[in-house]
Formats: sequence, C-alpha cells, structure tokens
Amino acid sequence: MKLSQAAAALFASAVAVGAFTPSVMPLSRNIGASARPRLFVPKFTSSLAMSDSAVVDAETVEEDINTSFRFQAEVGRVMDIIINSLYSNRDVFLRELVSNAADACDKKRFLSITDGDTASLAKPEIKIKSDKDAMTVTIEDSGVGMTKSELQNNLGRIAQSGTKKFMEALGEGKADVNLIGQFGVGFYSAYLVADKVEVVTKSMQPDSPQLKWTSDASSSYTISEDNSEPIEGSGTRLILHLKDDALEYMESAKLEELLQHYSEFVEFPISVWKEKTEYKQVPDEEANKDLPEGEEPKMKTVPETTEDYEQMNTNKPIWLRSPSDVTEEEYKDFYQSAFRATYDEPMAHTHFSLEGQIECKSILYIPGMLPFELSRDMFDEDAKNIRLYVKRVFINDKFEDIVPRWLKFVRGVVDSQDLPLNVSREILQKSKVLSIINKRLVRKSLDMIKEIESDEDESKYIMFWNNFGKYLKVGCIEDRRNKDDIVPLLRFFTSNSGEEYSSLDQYVENMKENQKQIFYVTADGREKAQMSPAAEKVRSRGYEVLYLTEPIDEIMIENIPEYKDFKLVDVSKEGLSFDDEDKEERKKKEEELNTDHKAVKDFLEGALAGKVQKVQMTDLLSDSPAALVQSAYGMSPTMQRYMKAQNVAAGGSDAGMMGSFNQAVLEVNPTHPIVVDLERMIRSEGEESEEAKNFSVLLYDVAALTSGYEIEDSGDFAQRILSMMTSKSKSDIRDAEVEAQNVVQEHVDDNHENV
Repeated sequence: MKLSQAAAALFASAVAVGAFTPSVMPLSRNIGASARPRLFVPKFTSSLAMSDSAVVDAETVEEDINTSFRFQAEVGRVMDIIINSLYSNRDVFLRELVSNAADACDKKRFLSITDGDTASLAKPEIKIKSDKDAMTVTIEDSGVGMTKSELQNNLGRIAQSGTKKFMEALGEGKADVNLIGQFGVGFYSAYLVADKVEVVTKSMQPDSPQLKWTSDASSSYTISEDNSEPIEGSGTRLILHLKDDALEYMESAKLEELLQHYSEFVEFPISVWKEKTEYKQVPDEEANKDLPEGEEPKMKTVPETTEDYEQMNTNKPIWLRSPSDVTEEEYKDFYQSAFRATYDEPMAHTHFSLEGQIECKSILYIPGMLPFELSRDMFDEDAKNIRLYVKRVFINDKFEDIVPRWLKFVRGVVDSQDLPLNVSREILQKSKVLSIINKRLVRKSLDMIKEIESDEDESKYIMFWNNFGKYLKVGCIEDRRNKDDIVPLLRFFTSNSGEEYSSLDQYVENMKENQKQIFYVTADGREKAQMSPAAEKVRSRGYEVLYLTEPIDEIMIENIPEYKDFKLVDVSKEGLSFDDEDKEERKKKEEELNTDHKAVKDFLEGALAGKVQKVQMTDLLSDSPAALVQSAYGMSPTMQRYMKAQNVAAGGSDAGMMGSFNQAVLEVNPTHPIVVDLERMIRSEGEESEEAKNFSVLLYDVAALTSGYEIEDSGDFAQRILSMMTSKSKSDIRDAEVEAQNVVQEHVDDNHENV
C-alpha cells in the first residue's frame, strides 16, 4: 500500500468510529523521548486511545502492577497500517529508535540541570547489542526512563508523543534541549523487523520501579515489574525479537552501517557491541625450545579476539558551530568523512544559517574533482549531494527539490526542524519553507562559484569549469530566475583565445569599435570550429567568434538572445550581416554576383537537387570554395545529429526524419580556383557533363564536411574520389606517353642530323 493509500485508510477507519473531531492539531510520537518536524493532521480523540476502563489514574496503576491492557479494535488496525505501510524502507527502524533514545538522554540532561541533580550530570549514552542465540537486538539508553503511566500514555496510545508534551511543558522559554521526535509513531517502526518488542525501563523519578512493557503488535500489551538485569540509575532497554526475514540486523556490521548512515551526528555516544581482533607479540615456544641461555627469545604474532562496545558516532556536526570557531582543516576533514571523499579536497565551502520564521543551518562544498557517480551520468539519481538532517539525525539525501538539478555537483548538509516532512520522515513536501531554503542554497552556491572565479589563481576556475561547466550551461536553460547570474560565469574558446578560455565579458571588452553583435559558431570541437567556412566569413573581417563545441551549447545559447544589449548571432545561418556595411548595398552586391555567375549557380542547383534548398553566391568567403549554412530556423549539424540519435534511441529511424526542413543553403565563393575551374567545365563541356556533375557533388561534400555535416553516402563519396583519382592518373599517363613520344622523335631527328 502506498503512503497516500495508507493515509486514506487511516482516515477512513477513524471516521467510521467517530475518531476525528473538526479541530486540527500536530501529530506526535514517543517511546520515552522523541521530536519531529511539524505536520498537521486531524486530531485523534479518545477512541484511538485505550478504552476508558484501561486508562487508569497513575496512582491507581501503581497499586496493581501486573495488568493487561487491550487496544481497541480500530487501533490495532491503525497499528497494522503504520507497521506495514508508513515506512518504505525498514532500515529506518534503527534511526527512529535511536532518535527516541537520544531524546530520552537529552530530557535527562535537561532535567538534571534544572533540578540541580549533579549526580545525574554524567553524559547519558546509547548502547546496542545483538544476541544471535536469542535472535534479539537490544537498544539501551541511560536517559530519563518512564513510569507506568508514561508507558501507558506513550506506548499505548498511537500518535501520543511524550516529547511533544515535554516541549509544550517548557513553554516559550529558551531551553538547552535538542529533542527530535514529535510524531508519536516512530516507536512502532520496531515492528518492521520484530514480531515482539519488550521495553524495560526505570524512571529517574525517586523510588521508581523497573518495569517491562511487552507486546507482539496484536490487540494487547502487558506491563509488569521486571526482575532482569537492573538498569543503573535510569534509562530504557528495548529488546527486539527479530522476524525470520530480519536476521541480518543481528550482524554488528549491518548495525554499524545504519548508524553511520542515519545517526552519525547524534549528540550522545552510540556504541555497538562487536567482536574485535587485535594482534599481539608473544614468545614463540617452539622456536625457543633450544634457545641458548642469555639470548633474546623469539616472538610471534598471534590474533586475540575480544568483544566490547565501540563508539560509532565520533564525527562532530560542525554546521551547528559558529563559522568563526571552525578551522579550514576541520571543514576539509568533515567533507572527506561525511561524503567519503578521502582523496578530494573541496575547492570552496560556505557555512551559514537562516534565522527568523525559518531556522536552518548549512554547510555547502564545491568538490575539487567530479564525483565518480556523476562522471557516468551528470544527473545520476543515486548521487547523494545534499544530506538533510533534522536535529542532527539524517533524514534523506535524495530530495530533488532541495536544490535545482544544475547544482547536482554541490555537496553539503542542511539541518532544519522547519522542513515539511511526512510522518515517516521520508518525503519532503512542497512548501514555502522549502522554497526559501532552495533560494538560499542557490544563492550561496553562486557566491562560492563567483569566489573561485575571482581568485587570483586563474587555474582554479579553469579546473572548476572543466569539471562542472556543463552544469552551469544546464542552469542557463532551466533556471530563468538565476540565469543572469550564471551567464557571466560561462567560458568559451574563441577564434582569438587559442587554447585559453574566454568569458562573454572579455569578448565584449575586445569588440571592434561600433560592433553591436556577438558572433558564434557551433561545431564538434575547437579544431572543427576553426575549420568552419562560416566562421571564416567573420574572422576575415577581423571579428572574434565564439566556438560552441558541445551539443548542449546550442540549446543553451537559444536562452541567451542578448548579453549586455549585444545580440548573439549564429554565423552559420543564412543572411549574415555586419554593422559596418549597408544592408541594401549588401543585398545589391549579392544579386550582382548571382547574375554574373548564373550559369554555375543554376548548374549547381540542378546537380544538387534534393541536397540543398538553393545556391547563393557570396564574397564573404576568403579561403574556402563553398560553405553550407542553415536558414534562420534551421538546425545546426550538431543539433541534427543529436536529434537523429534521440529518434533512433526512441525506436525510430534516422533517415529523413526532418524532411527538407533542414536542407542547407550552399554559399559559393565565385573567385576560388575550384569554382572558376567548374565554371570553365560547364562552358566547355556543357550542362550534361558527368565530370562537371561529379565535381559539383564533390564540392558539396567538401563544404558539408568542413561545415560540420556528415556525408550521408560515404560509399558514393569514396567512389567519386576514386573516379577523380583514376581520371587524373589516366590523364597523367597520356601526358607521359605523349612526352615519351616527343623525346623519342627528338632523338631520331638528332641522329638524322648527325648522319
């Protein structure tokens, strides 16, 4: 059952017995301690608690210590929903129970300070031990403990939270207390892995007996005096009798893994009973049998296995400290331990907090290298970049809306008790709180990037750009709110920058006088952009050209039509014009060129029918014989390849998917020797000349290759090359034969003269 279905079933079952009233109040939870972020649901009335006959006054309860109590029928049904439907991952049982134990410890510390009980000021702790013979896991804390009435109220009532009541009792006063659970259902997560739970507890109230609460999640539970191992001082001991399919939780390695994942930064020491092997040096009796007197005995290494408690949560939550109190070394150590990045040193970090209506503390990092999981997929769903905590307890690291996906590479922690989590603390709900935190995280991330950019050591930003530049490009596409801040951070190769990167600000600074356009060309790499005939048209006039060398660049640039009032212009599009020339003059000049070379223009359009939209004569090309350009709304060759690949991946065919829509325009340089030669062939051999036709198609193929297009029929292209080579070879052979005959004739003539 999905969570929404579970909530519906919970509501329906309660309404059926009149369990809800119109009022609204926060849900809550406890085992002897707890605290969770705020969530509002309809108020539970007494019908969801024990029957009136079972809810006895605390003083009366103490007189009859061994009593059985029964859940009402609908409560058992609600428990079934909680146990089987509320949590999607049963690993979280340990997080919930350790959080409860931490709350109990924090309550004890607070009460000990306020009551002046110096004997109880020793720091409470949490211990976890498994027993493979008994198939149990025991979680014990030295916290506040519970009385019998508290056992009834906190464990016998669904969604009843002792922590919630404890916090309400504190009122509005500021208290040094860090409580986690407020939902009142976390304790029941124990039944995800256990079919029976025993709670042994002793309250810190004077003369409190040691009690045991027992239930197998059926319709009843029992409370009795406990004669097992006494609890020293006060505290609670949970004994989970594991289900047959949950025996993996008896392994100390599994428990250690979960504690490191969820409870790494809980304030109180958490220790796990585990087996440890140490190696000792002892005398080697066999080797020392014949040892001469006075010589030093020979030693050997032997393993020694011991069992003891080992603390798991040794890392400190530095985000809760003031930034002025944290050293650079501590920031680095925290990053490397929290994100398991031993060999990576972060390039930058920021430590900040939000105060007021929303409280939030956070540390963000920019990694020094691209995380491994992002090297395979830049938006890998399993990449765990932002770790969400509530009061030091890890909640999740897969909340998509905490930061936009273009900041997937930023790592960090966010700790806030105001986040709108669902009851199981597994789903982050959309809200104004989330939106505010999202905006602040984005702003702080941009500040870090700008800080790297402004560093005197320019190599730092080059390293950042090589690792994470593609994410900023995605930001230009997807994040309209922050696009204006991202665009100045972009870097490009240009026709003037060589192997160095250039920014748009640098381009604008280097613009020619009266230049009002920023020129760019798309290509598969800097070298191919340099070869592009379209870029040649602009470079020959002294303008700088941006090289967009990745498939995402063309989509990105469509979202940046202008920069600082300068229009961005694609030089590979038809109708290119410059600011220093009159458009009417340009149009008139092109018409004259088309008229003067009408024969070759018409011949090319006929020979290339179906390949190009039209042929246009131009004087903008200087070194190239021809170039392919797109119409104003056509796709570049890079984008066409991308679209074809997408179509094939979706099960379609790449053949002719765009029809004639993306047929390019062939621009021809009439002064180039190749075009002059073609024009001569047409005049001498006529329009039916096969050689001229092959020459025309070959001209198109070369223009396509240099302009970034692919040759559709590579076999036909190869055949044309071979035909031309063969024709050239035959011509050379004929010339050689004629020359040889001439040499022989000259030799004969010389002999006759000598005679």
